[in-house]
Amino acid sequence: MTINKIKKPAFSLKKVIKALETGSFRKIICGASNTSEKQVERLAMIYSLCGADVIDISPKKGIYNAAVQGIIKAKETAGKNPDTYTGFNVPAIMKSINVGDDKHFRKANFNNMDRCIQCLECVKECRSGALTEVDGKKAFAEEKCYGCASCVEACQHNVVTTIANPFRQEDGKSDIGKFDAIEIHTGNSSIEEVKTFLEFNKIMIRRAALISVSVDSTRFNSKELAEYVNSAIKLFDEKIIIQIDGISMRGGTKNSSTLQTVAAAAILQEAGVDAYIQLSGGTNHLTGEFVKLSGLNISGVAYGTFAKKIVLSYIEDYEEKEFMANLHKITAVAENLIKN
Repeated sequence: MTINKIKKPAFSLKKVIKALETGSFRKIICGASNTSEKQVERLAMIYSLCGADVIDISPKKGIYNAAVQGIIKAKETAGKNPDTYTGFNVPAIMKSINVGDDKHFRKANFNNMDRCIQCLECVKECRSGALTEVDGKKAFAEEKCYGCASCVEACQHNVVTTIANPFRQEDGKSDIGKFDAIEIHTGNSSIEEVKTFLEFNKIMIRRAALISVSVDSTRFNSKELAEYVNSAIKLFDEKIIIQIDGISMRGGTKNSSTLQTVAAAAILQEAGVDAYIQLSGGTNHLTGEFVKLSGLNISGVAYGTFAKKIVLSYIEDYEEKEFMANLHKITAVAENLIKN
């Protein structure tokens, strides 16, 4: 039986809403530009076993199948080992879509190769597993790249840039396949541009059981941020998630990397915005501690680069048999983050 003939297990919207209302909501971001089916399948499997509420993926249709396969494998594994995987949950699959020029929808692009001296600085800085060293030279697996641009900053010879990998409508139709939930990335878009996008895609938006709007907090001062978010909220009839993005796609490698999103969430809380506030961008194992110290009353946290980083070697290096043999150890690492 092929994956296309296997129906995705149903998630509980009631359970997700409860998690949002109690502040325990956890989302795993595979990457809006990450089109590696292997990575997405294994991330979905690992974090379903750990109890994630949502798996966020690229709008590319084939990636949905990979996420479904991971969730099904997790369900089968938990069914056979219920005492081992007590945190298993069927997550909603959320697809990220791009209003306009959002940095999450980009990939690295190598040009001016005559300037490349194979210093491999780009390889050292890559967080996604897209850049590796093969026989002393860099090798690039485009499907794994999610556009963090660390390689661009590392290159001193102007060899690397990023190129847009946008969500596209074809023939006036907005069809990104199956999904449970939608995240709308506003990027540099004005509220009027977001409104126009929603009107054009209203049929697709209505299909979503849950809606999230991602806002880049670094675009605004405090007053502008509150005004923009409140204006976005008014575009919807139901209560939505506001994903307040801090320093995105940087892996949360520094203790302070999560502070931008925490500070932005504090602004929204003080403004009394009527939405579920969820942190993202630079989130890591210390985010929960910073939230407590700040006295914030948030709905949840999304983990992206950091969630991948802590299990990436297992995902990339292990063949299926070895991966399954070490699954309990892998999920133990991931669960420490989810339960944070």
